[in-house]
Amino acid sequence: MISATLLSQLPQDIQRLVRGVSNRSVADFEQLCNRLTGCSAPELCILQPALYMHLDPNCIPEKSTPAATTDIELARWSLTGIIKIYNNDTKPNQHLISAWNRVTPWLLFFHSQFIMRRANYRPISRRLAVDLVSCILQHSIAASGRDTSFLASTPALYYPLVELWLLALEIKEEDVLIIARHPCGQSVYGPYIASLEIIAPLVISDCMWDKAFMNAMFEVSGDIGTVVSTALEYVSHMGSMAIDPDRVTNLPTSLGVLTYAFSNCVSIIVEISGHSTAAREALVLRHSVEKIFLISRVIHLDLYSIESVFSKSTLFWSFNYLAFLLCRADNTISVLHQALHSDAFEIAMGLNGPPVEVDLDGHTSFLLMLHGYLVYDKILTYACKHVDTWSNTLGPVVVPDETIRKRWSAVERTIRLYASLKSREEMIRRPSPDEKGWILRCYCGDSTEGIQLRQCSECQVVRYCSKRCQRDSWYSHHRWSCKFLRAAVGSSTPHYVKRSLCLLSGIENHVVSYMREDIQSQIVTARCEYPQDQDRLVVKVTIDKAEVSVQPLRHYLFLFNGLSENEVVDRLSSWPDPRGHLRRSFFCSVIAITDRYLSQQILFSPRTALDMETVPTLSRNRQYLSSRARERERT
Repeated sequence: MISATLLSQLPQDIQRLVRGVSNRSVADFEQLCNRLTGCSAPELCILQPALYMHLDPNCIPEKSTPAATTDIELARWSLTGIIKIYNNDTKPNQHLISAWNRVTPWLLFFHSQFIMRRANYRPISRRLAVDLVSCILQHSIAASGRDTSFLASTPALYYPLVELWLLALEIKEEDVLIIARHPCGQSVYGPYIASLEIIAPLVISDCMWDKAFMNAMFEVSGDIGTVVSTALEYVSHMGSMAIDPDRVTNLPTSLGVLTYAFSNCVSIIVEISGHSTAAREALVLRHSVEKIFLISRVIHLDLYSIESVFSKSTLFWSFNYLAFLLCRADNTISVLHQALHSDAFEIAMGLNGPPVEVDLDGHTSFLLMLHGYLVYDKILTYACKHVDTWSNTLGPVVVPDETIRKRWSAVERTIRLYASLKSREEMIRRPSPDEKGWILRCYCGDSTEGIQLRQCSECQVVRYCSKRCQRDSWYSHHRWSCKFLRAAVGSSTPHYVKRSLCLLSGIENHVVSYMREDIQSQIVTARCEYPQDQDRLVVKVTIDKAEVSVQPLRHYLFLFNGLSENEVVDRLSSWPDPRGHLRRSFFCSVIAITDRYLSQQILFSPRTALDMETVPTLSRNRQYLSSRARERERT
């Protein structure tokens, strides 16, 4: 309670109202709250204890009834007064912190009885309860400061917070309270609204670092699908507001509020993905990356007139999510392709907006991530379609940062080099393109239009038009190439590697040719280190780093699906080897490419595997076409 000395320093009418509040007068409490906006800062400091006196946890009824109306109304005006003091730019943090154990039980009561509507008698409307609870939750974050999480230290609030998060988008009332300063002390962004759809992501993201909270989220939601759907619905909702900022507020600073809320929505998705593998993959299947970057682009363009530092900090979570998925998702190539299709490159490089290309907390930058995945045909094909536009648009004016320009130059050179190598290989390996992408198939001369091609069940790479064609191919050459094609595709991402074999073959050949002297030097060293393996040395080519190393064949037997070292040697040695692969100073080569979970995937030489399959096939095809041509000439 306020001491008599301090009370005497207040105006007479306020002294009378304070005495009425002490005597449990709801009418006087309402008048006092209305008078707070005209009080000075010293007067507000004196009045603060009066605002907490009726938040006694012992006065909370089991449920809302007419008999408890006075206690409920006194608590309602207590919370209203606390909010109004915050809005008058004072420093009430210490009072809220010290009285938090009195405030929390009432928040739980208002949430249960009026927001979730578990009471039959409701003197407080849901809209008012939402505004009161939302504002107090906001201010609790401000009171805790940036280094600690006030809400995260209150486990009793976990279940109600999740219920609010699930409920927020269903509440469509238009009336909202306006707070005159940002809840996290970032007043530069201007007024902040106490709309639950904005507040829910803010408070949820403040607690998600606690495993107990994550468990509560999945328990209250009931299933992973609900969590995933709600998280994506928040992202979409922020996108719709970004397209129409008037839905938030007419103030120019509304974009600051919106982007701050959006970054919290994405951070929630990152935490959900880290907590549950099933949720992570469900988010990927629901095209979460595409949705996030499409909305990021809208916000990025809207923020064109705001400092780039703010844009970087706001959109950081979008790229953080991408980096996270490239480390952990099952289908990283599809993830990156979604991002590229949704303007991730344009956002990173600052086309029509400030650049966001940064090193992400120890993760690689977007350009370096892109560079590592250019070995996959799906990514390279997209990059090739856009490289000229990107190159013509980017320049010192658009990208003033020299480090970023150097990164882009390296990526551009790689795109053009890989495109050239791929084109050259395709001219050698395949007489005509396939509409569905690059595949290995029989070239028997028969038309395959309208025919369902059969895939080899062992290597799962080559396709045939008939059983007869498959049998002829087996006895002709596929008996040698089958195991090695399988080893060249691998088991981690076989679909994408299968489509990229031509590209990988060209890159492998280029790196081996470029580093010939280094290879020869390492072979000399390896022969001394492994004297018993002098004729079985394997060159490992690390594609994205253009590095080579030499080790014995026995170190790579895991590639060949149970074949022993002698069996591998015998099978390769029995191959006719028309291009002289086995007549080099080393036995064979393997390649290493970027794989899921930031690991390397080791594959058998795509160049050798393709030659084992395509050289005899194309030779047979040319012979067939020549014989047909001679027949036509005779007729």
